[in-house]
Amino acid sequence: MSKRLQPEEANARDRILDAALEVIAQRGYSAAGVQEIVELSGTSKGSFYFHYPSKEEMVMALVERMSDKLIAKIEGSAGQQPTPLHRLAASVDALMATFARQRNVARVLLLNIIGHGRATDRKFLPIRERFSGLIQRQLDAAVEAKQIRPLDTLLVSQMWVGALHEVIVRWLLTGQPSPLTSATPALRAILLKSVGADPPALETPGVSADQL
Repeated sequence: MSKRLQPEEANARDRILDAALEVIAQRGYSAAGVQEIVELSGTSKGSFYFHYPSKEEMVMALVERMSDKLIAKIEGSAGQQPTPLHRLAASVDALMATFARQRNVARVLLLNIIGHGRATDRKFLPIRERFSGLIQRQLDAAVEAKQIRPLDTLLVSQMWVGALHEVIVRWLLTGQPSPLTSATPALRAILLKSVGADPPALETPGVSADQL
């Protein structure tokens, strides 16, 4: 059972994670130092190590917090839609809009924490699988509702995540497309066509980054 934190301890923990997001987004995982995070957060090394025994555990907590918020936003947007395929379309819109607004979050989740060894990368795989699982559940629901033909929903969900990842990482590295959300309509249409859906019939109201 996790220990209950006093308000000032919880505030320090959140400030550490907020500072870590800024530092890792700018410097990358390897170059991000605990001392710089401590100074930016206005806490102390004692407070840092009270909450996180190591930098790796702190990063895992940061990634978990960011992914929780991202999934909640996507599910909140998709949950208002009438059918599984509408929810899939809205999920793509929400993901792209969220990352367009929160570039540092995108950098940390997709760019700056990967590539530091197989053991480290494997710990972040479940985060990626959370989003592919969300897609797979809606694809399964669309098959059950006879909106699309039966297919390998696990494989398709992984392909969708790969396509989204490629577009967003290219934007992080090159600044293109600009803005990121300018690619959303075409990307959404291609993904929906890949499962035999009719994109014009599934148009959802635009999800702007300011709404998320």
